[in-house]
Amino acid sequence: MKRFGRSVSISIAALAMGLSQQAFADEAAAPGGDSSASSGGEDIVVTAQKRQERLLDVPVAITAISSEALTSQNLNRLSDYFDRVPGLQFSGQRISALSLRGITTGGATGPTLAMLVDDVQFGSSTGGGATPIPDFDASQISRIEVLRGPQGTLYGASSLGGLIKYVLKEPSTQEFSGHLEVGGTHLTKGDEGWVTRGSVNVPISNFLAVSASGFYRDDAAWLDNVNPAALKAKDTNSRKVWGVRGAALVQPTDNLKFVFSGLYQKQKAINSDLAVTSGGVQICAACYADSSAPVTFDQRNPDLSINALDSFNNAKFQLYSARGELDLGGATLTSITAWSRADNILTNDVSSVFLRLFKLPFSYGTAADGGSVTIGNADYTHKFSQELRLSGENKLFDWIVGGFYTIEHAGVDQSLYLYDSTGAYYDTPYVAAGPSSYREYAAFGDLTFHVTDKFDVQVGGRYAKNKQQSAIDLTTTDQASPLFGESAIQVVNSKDDVFTWLVSPSYHISPNMMVYARAASGYRPGGPNLESSVVASYGPDRVINYEVGFKGNIVPGLLSIDTALFQIDWKDIQLQGTAASQQTFIANGGKARSRGWEFAATLTPWKGMTVTGNFALTDAELREALPDLGDGSLTGAKGDNLPFTAKFTTSISADQRLVVNDHLDATFGATLTHVGDRPSAFSSNLANRGRFDIPAYTTFDLRAGVEYDKTWNVSLYIRNFFDTRAITVADDRNGTSVPTALYLMPRSFGITLGRDF
Repeated sequence: MKRFGRSVSISIAALAMGLSQQAFADEAAAPGGDSSASSGGEDIVVTAQKRQERLLDVPVAITAISSEALTSQNLNRLSDYFDRVPGLQFSGQRISALSLRGITTGGATGPTLAMLVDDVQFGSSTGGGATPIPDFDASQISRIEVLRGPQGTLYGASSLGGLIKYVLKEPSTQEFSGHLEVGGTHLTKGDEGWVTRGSVNVPISNFLAVSASGFYRDDAAWLDNVNPAALKAKDTNSRKVWGVRGAALVQPTDNLKFVFSGLYQKQKAINSDLAVTSGGVQICAACYADSSAPVTFDQRNPDLSINALDSFNNAKFQLYSARGELDLGGATLTSITAWSRADNILTNDVSSVFLRLFKLPFSYGTAADGGSVTIGNADYTHKFSQELRLSGENKLFDWIVGGFYTIEHAGVDQSLYLYDSTGAYYDTPYVAAGPSSYREYAAFGDLTFHVTDKFDVQVGGRYAKNKQQSAIDLTTTDQASPLFGESAIQVVNSKDDVFTWLVSPSYHISPNMMVYARAASGYRPGGPNLESSVVASYGPDRVINYEVGFKGNIVPGLLSIDTALFQIDWKDIQLQGTAASQQTFIANGGKARSRGWEFAATLTPWKGMTVTGNFALTDAELREALPDLGDGSLTGAKGDNLPFTAKFTTSISADQRLVVNDHLDATFGATLTHVGDRPSAFSSNLANRGRFDIPAYTTFDLRAGVEYDKTWNVSLYIRNFFDTRAITVADDRNGTSVPTALYLMPRSFGITLGRDF
């Protein structure tokens, strides 16, 4: 294990030192929006319950986003469009920082929202891998489905608040087709970016087809770095991403089908994650100089800059899957085998936290007080999964039974690098390799009983058990050991099991209108702590969701509505704390509750016009005070709000399509989005500062396009038309570290040119 830990630290060091030495649903959705029911009078088909169904018939709150809606507005990253999905919270660049319906207590715990590619979970089931959010490009996606509320019965652990499902394009034996696209972006007070993407479908015979897609994206930069040690002063937040995907459809007989898929993606970025700031540019005017200063924001300041050593980020994502479907004549047998890998290396300036390593009592002889400290994180998740299920339907009931197995190896490996006042490398006082493993077995079943032609009752259950192992291989120098502990190897194990369930009666008022109720449970595994000075391990946490909803076409071809009221009761909540060593840990913390109202509507008042709108009212709070576990414990009283969840969010889009002549169609539209104030993470009892509010913001986007002979298309867009200065998320490690922030992208102008063939 020591050899492994040191090899990882060497790779991080190579990156840190080497770089430092360089001076909504198918085509039915509206072009600019999403859909929760239907659009333009056409039915939307989703696979939320592991079978194809009309969205109107699924008793789950769902938002579907088409790939066309993403490309027409240059919405490349999930952080670009999260605020258009009711109840979706974004608090960082990792999957564990995403949440739905307010079910979150901070980004360093295991995920409360599952991310799936088709039916394959991507990323770690625990917090062990700290998987970053991948940018699955629109060239590879058919649509995105966002399911709100716990989905533990069909999708298993770590979907307490819901899930995001990327439905990829499948090869077709029907016809040869393809798409090519190129686009450019210019940012106000920033530079230019560009993207190119393409896809092709090739039917080889009536039983074989292949498809391929690829993209390259160079994101426009706009942040300046005022730190004198920065490699570049202006437009320093560069980000380049590229990826390819290939798929093959093999259908040797009418009742047997296989789909093989492989996806590879890579990115290189500088200063593109949370950015440390100082000097009162945007956040916390005195925090860098005085750690006890209150966090304040100046969102009117036109300058967008950071003050930190450059942060480097290299990431690689891979996903390979094989899906087989056998029609047995009354039932379908489905097998899904998948292997995925996510590797990420990130460096950050942590001088404000660990610069004391240069000072007594951690003296390094001739090291100057004006040095700096960088942390290198190498996190990875390598995961294999196998699902086998049998499903069928008849006049009396629809049913699914299945089994699931997964094994993942993950870890977060860290090193601290000291530099003297000249910027020269001085020492590595801390190296920690933290491999972990997670193994899960599960069996599940789901039955929808058709009591009458209009009344259905759905019931489901899932039993799962898991085994975990976490380890740490810690190497510290004599000077650093008082803070981080002596060099040692530690291995800890844990296991637990759970039964999750759902009950959901639904009644069709008409073929296109339904009311439903839903009670469902969710579960997140417990696990051991490597930072054991506060608490050695933590247990699983569970939720029960109570929901009533309505979805339907109120006036066919004119107005559709999707709305739900919910309450989620959460017990034994897992909380991220920060110990005196600045290492994080997880502990259980009593009860919390989230309740709210979600509403989405689609209006088509005249030919070619589509108006979509949604809002979410969410009240997420503690129902018990957080327990005192000693130094590093989080503090929170009964009634305190859960982190990063706005009380009110809304998004409204309007798009008009005009037929100019027999060859030419034109479109134009706009989107207004508002996100309310959000509270920061809970504070630690070691905190220098208390919690703070992240201010509300409102943005306005414009777009227009023309399409010639259903073949050529040109799209123009202006995002953030009024150049709103805002912060989408801010964090300060429970009040123990300098605040970091992710800025809203300034006004951008863009154009894309596409060609279908």
